[in-house]
Amino acid sequence: MQLEEYKQLRAYARYDGIYLAILWLASFACTVLSPSIPFIGALSSLLLLASPFFVAYRLRKFRNEALGGSITFGHALAYCTRVFLNGSFLFAIFQWLYMKFLDGGRLLGLYQSMMSTPEMKVVIKAYGVSQSDFNAAMQQMFDPTFLACYSLACGIISGIVLSLLIAAVMKK
Repeated sequence: MQLEEYKQLRAYARYDGIYLAILWLASFACTVLSPSIPFIGALSSLLLLASPFFVAYRLRKFRNEALGGSITFGHALAYCTRVFLNGSFLFAIFQWLYMKFLDGGRLLGLYQSMMSTPEMKVVIKAYGVSQSDFNAAMQQMFDPTFLACYSLACGIISGIVLSLLIAAVMKK
């Protein structure tokens, strides 16, 4: 890969990473709003599942516009990986900002209400964990820094795996 091609790949991946982060932010917003609007939880899942198709679409656009219609597996893999890395990093920053300054425990309350149903109490008890210990663990898990780091790690790991698949399918 020439320096010029690398700069071009980096620029496209940066913008497409921003678009991917926006897609994930919309999915996260739907998750946060799901208790008040019932069908929006399904929209959250659909937006999240659309991520690999979105990256594949943007890769095709990059391949056709910037590279004249052909791309190697390595080039496609580098592009997709950069898109997922950029998107994961930006999403983690925005998620941290939301959890730190705007959430006020709303998301934790949502999950605690889901976990306090009679069915889930049976499951928690079957694992030998008290409800108070479980609630304490949930509070630690919804710490803004922990949640942002967890999202970053999940985004990067799943992005690398998906990049392999997308690059294999979209190389030309």
